[in-house]
Amino acid sequence: MYYNPAGKLSENDMAILRAYTFKVDEHLTDQAFAKISFAFPNECIPTVDVCKSRIQFLSGFKPKRYDCCINSCCCFAGEHKDLNCCPYCGEDRYKTDRKGKRKPRKVFNYLPFIPRLVAMYANTTKAKERRYRAFEHTHTPGRITDIFDSQIYRRLLGEKVVIDGKTASHEYFSDPCDVALGLSTDGFAPFKRRKATAWPLVLFDYNLPPETRFHKDNKLDLGTIPGPKKPKDYDSFFWPAFEEFMRLQYGVKAFDVLADELFLLRGYLILAFGDIPAISMLMRMTGHNGFSPCRMCEIHGV
Repeated sequence: MYYNPAGKLSENDMAILRAYTFKVDEHLTDQAFAKISFAFPNECIPTVDVCKSRIQFLSGFKPKRYDCCINSCCCFAGEHKDLNCCPYCGEDRYKTDRKGKRKPRKVFNYLPFIPRLVAMYANTTKAKERRYRAFEHTHTPGRITDIFDSQIYRRLLGEKVVIDGKTASHEYFSDPCDVALGLSTDGFAPFKRRKATAWPLVLFDYNLPPETRFHKDNKLDLGTIPGPKKPKDYDSFFWPAFEEFMRLQYGVKAFDVLADELFLLRGYLILAFGDIPAISMLMRMTGHNGFSPCRMCEIHGV
């Protein structure tokens, strides 16, 4: 992690951040961004590669690459990490280049979310926004105004955390900084012919107020299952996130800028939501075309 004892970035770093923010906010392609230096020859415009490498260094944030099936059946993580071919479609995991080196045929880029949560508690503005769950929301019995009034959340309060069959000393959401997270996923067709689909994985932070928690700037993207087909083993793609949630159950060292002290940051996934195809994939159900399509009732199809 980059450390600046003065607490401020240099003017050169600020210029890089401003330039890349402009590219992202305006949805500029790399080619369009490169042409800015021709339009303003007297200005020192950094290249895209320079921006990316410097921002990655400053943030201390680095994506993780996992091999996955060429058809996106599964990710080679967890129980599949040592396999050389897909257990579902039989496609090879690797290809051999001209030099005889093995390379994965397709990769899944995972974006860790723990470093982002830690960084938010070290930022005064973000840390204040995240006080909603513990200090601003008021629960009224019999009235539901937010996720914190639901049975899912209320039944966890006061219960000891159980990790790998062992009861820990701390309780769910006993610390004001404990984070409540929700997972959302859905398939979308990136091309007009709609023959290929991709599946983004997104976390939402319920510690934020309801009016801002679903804003684009506050969502935590974990990555996108690349497609072109619907994954057959969704859990394998979620395995890296599962490992992070296991770490959060024990606690991760972080700095609370408001209290000016170190603490153990803990977080829990309390909800996973999506449309019927997405939920059927999460729960490994047949789906809406099945004989018993509903996860809530016993309705039967015809």
